Amino acid sequence: MYTAVKPLSKYLQFKSVHIYDAIFTLHSKCTVALLLACTFLLSSKQYFGDPIQCMKNTDLDYFQAYCWIYGAYVQSNITKAPSLNGEIQCHPDVVGRSVAPGNRRYIRYYQWVVLVLLLESFIFYLPAFLWKIWEGGRLKHLCADFHQAVVSKDKSKAHLRVLVNYFTSDYKETHFRYFVSYVFCEILNVLISIGNIMLLDVFFGGFWFRYMDALVALYDGDLDEWNDITMRVFPKCAKCEVHKVGDSGSDSIYDNLCLLPLNILNEKIFAFLWVWFILMAALVALKFLYRLATIFYGGMRFQLMRARARFMPKSHLQLALHNCSFGDWFVLMRVSNNIGPEIFRKLLEELYEAQARCEKMPPGADDV
Repeated sequence: MYTAVKPLSKYLQFKSVHIYDAIFTLHSKCTVALLLACTFLLSSKQYFGDPIQCMKNTDLDYFQAYCWIYGAYVQSNITKAPSLNGEIQCHPDVVGRSVAPGNRRYIRYYQWVVLVLLLESFIFYLPAFLWKIWEGGRLKHLCADFHQAVVSKDKSKAHLRVLVNYFTSDYKETHFRYFVSYVFCEILNVLISIGNIMLLDVFFGGFWFRYMDALVALYDGDLDEWNDITMRVFPKCAKCEVHKVGDSGSDSIYDNLCLLPLNILNEKIFAFLWVWFILMAALVALKFLYRLATIFYGGMRFQLMRARARFMPKSHLQLALHNCSFGDWFVLMRVSNNIGPEIFRKLLEELYEAQARCEKMPPGADDV
């Protein structure tokens, strides 16, 4: 099993330069790794057997393939899993008798679960993929050398001068596009979280509301209630009618009881994913509100920068950021996440000194 998910460990390795913030990483990278791991587990017959197993002895492969393709069914109007002497029996309560076609609920999602998880992994990765392209290695160019030359003071000073020259140059339009691209990816994260909740609710038929009650029952230690609710979403066994042409040419109908082994795993995987998706939706929504606050409240931007600058004198920081646009502020904040706090404060002090020299310079002196 470890061999199956081992490639994901390389995907989650920390980079020397972080182009995503923590919430972006959780939403677009950790979620993708989690979904792919679930996909590998559900598609591995070595550990969990065939996805469907029917009781018919003759032509077993044909019967199982038929029920897998055309779908097994449960009784749609049942409100509680049947029990005998306090033990939950095979759901639905159709063993030994037929179910009218109008009362059947076919388990059509069963063969699509792996594909849906795989599709979700691609969708959740989309913002990270787009940002990696649009970012274009800018932060790596600005910050990577500080990690490589940390033991060399001379090289570190040289790289610091490169940063000072970069931020004293006019890149306002470039930085604005950089910021807009990142915000667009954050908006995508919010939309993907909401869309994912709607998709799973439609796919499983009221999944979110049912599983809220199931998780409450699990938290309370009521395993009977947990089994009752999860068996309505992920039944462990179902019936299947197979139509087959007899020797005389007439149709014959064979009634089968089939086990759905993967639903034992599905109910636990989606219990965890329920909590994870709710958490991700809440985090990206809060992050988007934070982003709106930084856009419309300049004082908040200044205080955030001052905290990163180890509270250097307020007047010095104000002068250092005098010509700093919103895009410049955003790139400076991204740089501060990838270099040491002492080096970042030195960068701001160098920007302050450069700005102070410019203000003392007489008009037209730079044209001489």
